[in-house]
Parts: sequence; C-alpha cells; structure tokens
Amino acid sequence: MKPLALLLPRIVFHRAAQTQPGACLPAATASAVWARTLEIQGEMQRSRAGHSPGVNLLRYMQWDCALYRALQEQGIGQQQAGEWIEQINWQIFAPASALALKVSRLRSRRLPARIKWLLDTLFSLVFTRPFRRTNLPAAAGVAFDVQVCPLASYLREQGAPELTHFAACSLDYRMAKDWGVSLQRTQTLAGGAAHCDFRFSVPRE
Repeated sequence: MKPLALLLPRIVFHRAAQTQPGACLPAATASAVWARTLEIQGEMQRSRAGHSPGVNLLRYMQWDCALYRALQEQGIGQQQAGEWIEQINWQIFAPASALALKVSRLRSRRLPARIKWLLDTLFSLVFTRPFRRTNLPAAAGVAFDVQVCPLASYLREQGAPELTHFAACSLDYRMAKDWGVSLQRTQTLAGGAAHCDFRFSVPRE
C-alpha cells in the first residue's frame, strides 16, 4: 500500500484537474488526458530525486509536468496548458494561503510583522533545503533573493523550464495579492538569472 504522503498529491491534484482542464475539454479527451497523465507520472516517479520532507511541492511539480505533457500530446498549446496548470495549482494552494494569513493575526496586528513572519515560516516549513535564500534590508516591506530553487531545477531537468512560471512563479503574485501586499520581481532562476529577487511592498498602516 502506498503511503498517504504519496497518495495525497494525486487525489488533490486530480480533484482540481476536474475543473481545469477537465471541465473545458470533451469528456473523452479529458479522460484520455488523465489516463496519459497517470502513465507519464508513473514513469517520472521512478526517477524522482529525493529531497527534504518539506519540499513536497516537488510531487505537485511532477504532476504538473505529467499533465502538461499529456495536454500537449492532445494538441493543447503550451500557453493554454500552462494557464490551466496555474489555475489548478492555485485552487490547491489558495486555501492554505488564506489560512496562513488568518493565523498570522495571532502573531501581530501589524501587517509588516505578519508578512515577515509568514515568509519566514514558509521557508522554515515548506521551502526547505535545497531552497536557499538570502534576506536583505528593506525600508518598507520584505526583501530577499532566492539562489537555489529545486522546483525550477526539476522542471528544467524535465525539459519544461517554461512551466515553472505557471506552476510556481505566478502563484507568488496571487499569494501577495491575497495578503494585501505587492510583489516586485525583475528576474527568476527559471528565466536564466542567477537568483530570483523577491521584493514585497507593504502598505503603510
């Protein structure tokens, strides 16, 4: 029997995929896409490198990549396939993002302190090694650079570096908006830069 930790991403991902792209494709096509996704994911699972327990996001990247390939085999373009995957991933992670913001109110009433605590917590529990970031001074907000991103590295190794934007990078902006802050980022590892520059601006209270 497979461990729950391995089964859960499949269950959650399949449920989200039923709305995007499942609801947008003919039933026969959607069924064929999912069957092919399972085949591709099974092949990828055998060669997936191990990482720290916190980086369970790699399992979702694996499902993203499998679905991305299956959609393209059915004639779906990269842009459309990527947009569907972005919607799927946000559907999966948005509730956790909203809950984290609520929990942060127990930490502080001040939004700047809450945002800093949220980001520090994410890098302590979720974006663990081999992620690597360097915190930087910021007059108003939070600033840091990410020098190592296993998500970008994994999708590059799978021959789909462009998928990183949809599967991961774009979600940072959605999260920031939900938290009531803005994110400025001029470069990413996925785009070929030496690091990702995260600059979160927090409104004055």
